[in-house]
Amino acid sequence: MGDRPGRAVRRLLAAVGTVPLVAACTTLPGESAPEVVSSYVSQPTQENVVEPRPGQPSDLLLRDFFSASAHPIGNHQAAKKFLDDGVADRWQDGAATIILDHIDINSDGAARDGRISYKVRGNIIGRLGTGGTFRPENTPYEETYELSRADDEWRIDGLPNGVVMDRNDFTAAYQDRDIYFLDPTQRRLVPDRRWVYTRQESQASSLMSLLAAGPRDVLTRGVHSALPPDAAVQASSSGGPGFTVDFSGLSTLSAEDRTRLAAQVVWTLASADIRGPYTILADGSPLSDEVDGGWNIDDVSQFDPKAAPVTPLRALRDGGLVEVTDGQVRQMQGWPARGGIESVGVSAASSAVAGVVSRGDRRRALLVGTPDEEPRTAAEGESLTRPTWTADGTTFYSVVDGQKVMRFTRSSSSGEISRQEVDRAGLDELGDPEARISVFQVSRDGTRAVVLVNGRVYISVLERGDGDRVRLGRFIQVGYQLGETAVSAEWQVDGSLIVGTRANDAPVWRVEVDGSSATQLPSRNVTAPVVAVASTSTLQYITDGRALLQLDPGDSDSRYWREVPALQGERAVPIIAQ
Repeated sequence: MGDRPGRAVRRLLAAVGTVPLVAACTTLPGESAPEVVSSYVSQPTQENVVEPRPGQPSDLLLRDFFSASAHPIGNHQAAKKFLDDGVADRWQDGAATIILDHIDINSDGAARDGRISYKVRGNIIGRLGTGGTFRPENTPYEETYELSRADDEWRIDGLPNGVVMDRNDFTAAYQDRDIYFLDPTQRRLVPDRRWVYTRQESQASSLMSLLAAGPRDVLTRGVHSALPPDAAVQASSSGGPGFTVDFSGLSTLSAEDRTRLAAQVVWTLASADIRGPYTILADGSPLSDEVDGGWNIDDVSQFDPKAAPVTPLRALRDGGLVEVTDGQVRQMQGWPARGGIESVGVSAASSAVAGVVSRGDRRRALLVGTPDEEPRTAAEGESLTRPTWTADGTTFYSVVDGQKVMRFTRSSSSGEISRQEVDRAGLDELGDPEARISVFQVSRDGTRAVVLVNGRVYISVLERGDGDRVRLGRFIQVGYQLGETAVSAEWQVDGSLIVGTRANDAPVWRVEVDGSSATQLPSRNVTAPVVAVASTSTLQYITDGRALLQLDPGDSDSRYWREVPALQGERAVPIIAQ
């Protein structure tokens, strides 16, 4: 459902401008050379960027070259200072941007006749694509770099095309920022995580050009943008608080779409700590007559991408659903308390419950309904993944027998259930006919799914086709560090993942949705396997080999998971309404 799948970033960058009051420059990382917004603005600062030092040893010069490569200004002018003059002119820095976990440098032997060569090795953890998109990878890197000495100074005169840097230099020079687009219902914002160079004069201009350029390729069939395909944007600041964004080509935009566009702009800028108010113009006039004096997040609070429903902790205990309120456990009423439930999902919007029920020798059943009504059977199978709801309270998913992905829609008035088998193209592209899905959880905005296949963690976009048909987009593996150990996964409020594994030394992880990093969470008192995970805006929950535990991620002193007080000594499964 992407509005502009063919729109090129390069064409739109030329449309982004600044006023002379404050110089601004946009640097977009990726496989093409960085581009400034306009020719008359000043360049970002290059102070404290490493440079060759007189008499510098060859190995240290090569290391500093990789550090300088993290700075893309002027077609990597900082890195070119380390190259022989002729090589600097021929080096194609835009061929690739490769990030390694670390960089090992080993000489092929002693220097002879003023020359020396080094083998550079590491593991590729990702590549930076056009528009600052991170593409995760897990492949070895080995290349030869040659240096020559002239006038007692070493310079690089033989190297592969493309830019290479290590993880530390990458995260020091770039920041992750969310560009927001709209979900298929156009009622919620969807983050598109990008990496933006930190030293540019106007990061806001860069973000607006990325917004105008549209979503990354894998998201184009899963999201919308309120910005028309042929619109252009100018972004500027007068040096004080606030920021001005002027769009052209919005004459046909409805009032509702203007509000949606404002939400995209405001939350993209606000999430990057760029202060408002935001003056949003359409061909020089206010975007909407309903907002006077500039837009703020309060004007589009209904689109808050980090908003989450406030619901009590529920838990699956002994096959029945319980609720924890005020430190007390209360058995839920109705069919969810009858027992036999193996996994369950609860809708925050409709209070409907979808549960997988064991029936002895018979096939498992997926039952759906509110607690005060008799449930309906949505599906049957030898195995059924834990149901997952979207925010509308009517749509939920489950995978039957490890391979058939089903989308269900429950009528809020009659309770009737319609069924649709999801096109599994993304799963088939893995090329493994034996691939089995053990976990399938949809993000709250309904655009992505985290999928566990044979212990590996994947992200797939739920692409929309004709007639509201849904198709699994390309499976992108994230969290390579986990190998094939993942057994549970869930979305967090900030758009990242919490993942439980069967590895004793690394049982719980936080994984970023773009695969740019995976961070091990505290695990001193956690016993693998971690069979269930969940989180709210303030707490994280896991079920390990012994009990239901909780952790406050905002408490820097928290090094130990604690049992949920009301369920101490019980190996219950945490349930957070979706």
